Amino acid sequence: YGNLGGDGGKLGIGPHGGPTYGIRYDFRMSGFIQAGLSANYMDLERLIVDADDPPDARVTGPVSQSVVTIEAALQFNITGGKTWHGLQPFFTGGLGYALGSTTKADTSGFKFGNRFSISPGVGLRFYPTSRIHFRIEARQHFWKLKYPPAFQDEPASVPGGIGNEDAVITDKKLNEWANGWWIMGGIGFSF
Repeated sequence: YGNLGGDGGKLGIGPHGGPTYGIRYDFRMSGFIQAGLSANYMDLERLIVDADDPPDARVTGPVSQSVVTIEAALQFNITGGKTWHGLQPFFTGGLGYALGSTTKADTSGFKFGNRFSISPGVGLRFYPTSRIHFRIEARQHFWKLKYPPAFQDEPASVPGGIGNEDAVITDKKLNEWANGWWIMGGIGFSF
């Protein structure tokens, strides 16, 4: 179980802010290195920006945006294959693929779609027994957003607009890496 925060990018229309649920399978490659595969369901929110509305009335929401991620991760155990008083701190990094649901309320042309994600982080495992452990982890989660070209146009509802001074995006940058903090906790069993 976890929670993904963040701002959804400069416009707030990327998925962010909500609980996450997942399963993970780890296998030890050495005492120091461990690999893992995980699948997560993210019940997130996002804003909607309508490029045809005037700037003071174009943002609505939040609306629901669910995302499913499949991820491969490497974990580097600081204490190697041992623990210190049952504690095992680690560094981790994941590379994943996110599949976003459609948001019918959004008619702006923006779609989160399917994206690669990157998530470096740190964590700690606590072993009360040799077979059971509790895990907490904090990651910085990144995925790339692509905005529709219509976001560079002057809103249709602004009469006599010149250039793109009232456009949603005025700097010509239609791509952005959005990020947020992903805090997770769980219980694990060793076989």
